[in-house]
Amino acid sequence: MPKQLRVGIAGIRHSHTPTLVRQWGEIEDAEVVAAADSFPSARALASDAWGIPAIHETWDAMFEAEELDVVTSTLPNTQHADIVEACAARGLPVLIEKPMASSLADADRMVRAAEAAGIPALINWPTLGQTAFETGARLIADGAIGTPRQYVFRGGNPIATRKAEQPDWFQWLFDAAQGGGSWIDYAGYGAAPCLLWMGRPRRLVARDASVTERNARADESAAAVLEFPRGLGTIQTSHVQVGYPGPQGTMLHIEVSGETGVLVMTPGGDGVELRIYDGDARRAGEVIETPPAAPERRSGVAYFAHCVREGLPIEGRGSFRFNREVVAIIDAGVRALTTGASVAVPPALDG
Repeated sequence: MPKQLRVGIAGIRHSHTPTLVRQWGEIEDAEVVAAADSFPSARALASDAWGIPAIHETWDAMFEAEELDVVTSTLPNTQHADIVEACAARGLPVLIEKPMASSLADADRMVRAAEAAGIPALINWPTLGQTAFETGARLIADGAIGTPRQYVFRGGNPIATRKAEQPDWFQWLFDAAQGGGSWIDYAGYGAAPCLLWMGRPRRLVARDASVTERNARADESAAAVLEFPRGLGTIQTSHVQVGYPGPQGTMLHIEVSGETGVLVMTPGGDGVELRIYDGDARRAGEVIETPPAAPERRSGVAYFAHCVREGLPIEGRGSFRFNREVVAIIDAGVRALTTGASVAVPPALDG
């Protein structure tokens, strides 16, 4: 792998793209040299605001014209599998913005393509640099709250209330056919800690609503009830959540209740805060100190670049295998929302 990482951005279609471009700019000896998008307004943004030197209309054209070392993709959720297969065919390491996919079939395609090609592949979450998730998992494994019995997640932002203000290249987020809607956008934030803290649900039921417009093309809020072998959980998502003082104005609340206590995660400071409550010494809650992330783990981009340079496998919450299990929950929720039925969460991928 060359010392200088030449980065190509495939699809400038996500509100997180500016953050990813900035984070690549913070990586020593890495440069975003090219970007591609079908929307003229997105291409103008990449060229004029971000100063990316080479701009293309399609990522195929970018691949043909540029010598790239890694690819970052912020395409609509339904296009993630296509770009991963294209990168795998060229042996290009790829970072995909969350969620991994809008369907389990696409997630399975992505796992198989990346593993067959042996390329580093990461799903980027803004929370990857926050160690509270792993700290919580260790506490629960050590019996800090007893056996988990109940899981609660609520997360959201007010994006649907500002739909008309969003640029044309971002309107896909409000279209279920392109993987939009609050459920696919936010359920993964709840599914990941659910897997770490509570375990894999067996089944779920779900309902959704659109409250700002009668003929919305995607859900604006959704809720699922998850069934575990010994407990229940809920995941609630929203694109109409206004006025919450969390990171970037978004709402994030996670808790897991056990036999002897409750572990709670909420926004705090520059990231999240972890507390344990019980009915005795921790009645008012005890703040759990979480260690800072190692420099190479400070963000998904930093970790991805580190693994590419050092030839290391992608592990943990950014890995394709872990995110495939996240998508198993998202996908079950999509099917439950569509059918109104109780839906089984598919088993883990073999191999």
